[in-house]
Amino acid sequence: MATDRSARRAGIGTVLLALGLIALGGYYLLRNTFGIDLPELDSDTILPIIAIGLGVVILVNAWERRQLPR
Repeated sequence: MATDRSARRAGIGTVLLALGLIALGGYYLLRNTFGIDLPELDSDTILPIIAIGLGVVILVNAWERRQLPR
């Protein structure tokens, strides 16, 4: 049985992923559908940022698990 804290922590990752997908979808909607002139998304720039972000999330989750009282 999951505690409230572990369920909340699992939900944070889901929310962050959802917000990232919404932001990406919003970018392409504005750019391609409405023709708003936005800067190009370069995969050479975006992929390292995503990798760093995922690494930070993994480290924070691992740190929080170690800090939970047993």
